[in-house]
Amino acid sequence: RRCTPLKGQIRSPDPLPPRASTLSRLTPAQRQSAPMDALEAWRAQFPVRARGRHVVNRHGERFKLAGVNWYGASDAYHVVGGLTMQPLEGICRMVAAMGFTVVRLPFSSEMLRDPEVHAGAIDYNLNPGLCGRTPLDIYLRVVDSLGAVGVAVVVNNHTTMGAWSGGPGENGLWFLEDSDVYTEDGWIGDWLRMASLLEGRPHVVGYDLRNEVRPTGILSQGPGWGQGETLDWCVAAGECARALVSQEPTLGQRLIIVERLAWPQESLQSMLAPTPPWELWGVPRDRLVLALHMYAWSGPGSWSPKAFTGHLAYAFLHATDLVFARSLYGEMDQPTLEKQMDAEFGFVLDQDICPVWLSEFGADAHSEHERPWFDKMCQYLHKKDVDFAYWPLNVGLKPGSNEGEPYGFLTNDWQPRWTDARLRALRRLLPSQGQGRPPPSLAMAMASVAAPRELSPSAVPPRHDDPESDLASSPARSPPPWCAPLPGPLATWPDEGGEPSDVQLPRLPRLSRLPRPRYLWKQRPGPGAD
Repeated sequence: RRCTPLKGQIRSPDPLPPRASTLSRLTPAQRQSAPMDALEAWRAQFPVRARGRHVVNRHGERFKLAGVNWYGASDAYHVVGGLTMQPLEGICRMVAAMGFTVVRLPFSSEMLRDPEVHAGAIDYNLNPGLCGRTPLDIYLRVVDSLGAVGVAVVVNNHTTMGAWSGGPGENGLWFLEDSDVYTEDGWIGDWLRMASLLEGRPHVVGYDLRNEVRPTGILSQGPGWGQGETLDWCVAAGECARALVSQEPTLGQRLIIVERLAWPQESLQSMLAPTPPWELWGVPRDRLVLALHMYAWSGPGSWSPKAFTGHLAYAFLHATDLVFARSLYGEMDQPTLEKQMDAEFGFVLDQDICPVWLSEFGADAHSEHERPWFDKMCQYLHKKDVDFAYWPLNVGLKPGSNEGEPYGFLTNDWQPRWTDARLRALRRLLPSQGQGRPPPSLAMAMASVAAPRELSPSAVPPRHDDPESDLASSPARSPPPWCAPLPGPLATWPDEGGEPSDVQLPRLPRLSRLPRPRYLWKQRPGPGAD
């Protein structure tokens, strides 16, 4: 249902204050309870800092960035995915229930300027509180909703124009060529505006300056790092970092996260030598985190995009790789992959230089090529205790396309598929109590405040004239109890023994005949699917 409120009854489109969430519904007795103290204690640990290889809170305790990407605000519809399937606060509670400490929340520069939500992006029966709001307002509401359930946020400038980010294209650089609006200065200005809007939200722990900087065309000049190129990502990132740090006395202190170039993919040594960025840019060392992305279909250096080609092109590129002794990450065995990752970023952790965040990695559960790589990757991340963010939380059709999202581990109606082998492996990588996870008493308090309601066969029409309505008023399906042990066994790595069924993570089986889907996108097979 589209949002069609009566004239004069729309609430102000301005974003909610940072604390205007489920917490505003607490009774005086609940406000004085111990669980409420736990929430305040969780908030009190911010801001976080870089100390050696770890991110730590203000008490000096490790805050592990163990996260998941929730995309949509950087794409064609400019709002996060899932809002046609579940209430916003229900999705946020689900993220907390799965144990993630942080969400990487992409946005596009275009989203900051788009005045309207695209038709079909939100079910307003499920999310009446989002009616009449702009994409930017909804983005800030998502930030607040995650903070209300004890999940931190890293905001990420993913794209310039709202579109899927992949391959050479206009979103490859941090600015739009031949544009008077989306310039490098405009990009920095957008970041300063975003920092201002996020003031008073201490659980926003970092700014991920730009996603996967790469060439805009196959034959176009590619960006470089610190070698005097015309398109120098080092210079641009430094200018933006300095601008954000200069505003810290007013806007608060957050991590500055800088990704390596997506193509070619070089060792982080190229970003640290001969002069590390904190010295080169003149910004505090404890603000900077280096980041990278890895997939089975990518690889070191000028990797071959053969995974995206047809049979003839694949055969040619594969033969070329054999001649030049090049391999994609998914083609490497465990010892070779670990050696390669040590050379690319593991040495930074081993030498305690600075934090490294693997802010994107993921796999298709049915891919014979990607799943074995994912298992190897998780084993390495567990061994090194690496900060990570899985890509993505989303399932269903990608915004504005007919292509499904094969990497998500939720059911079609956005509930956890606990039997998914990828989720089982990720849970093995999550931190224990502490290290960024809120205490169980916090979860109990929040679960009691926003008691979920089952949807009736005919959805209740939303109200748009109640200025006091907030996240707690939206209908929601009950998430798994936060304080109960997460269902299902954890993954067992191949070298740890165990029962034969635990030696290798099982793949989700393909069903020969699928039931009639309830939704427009294709049915996802496997245990726990609808």
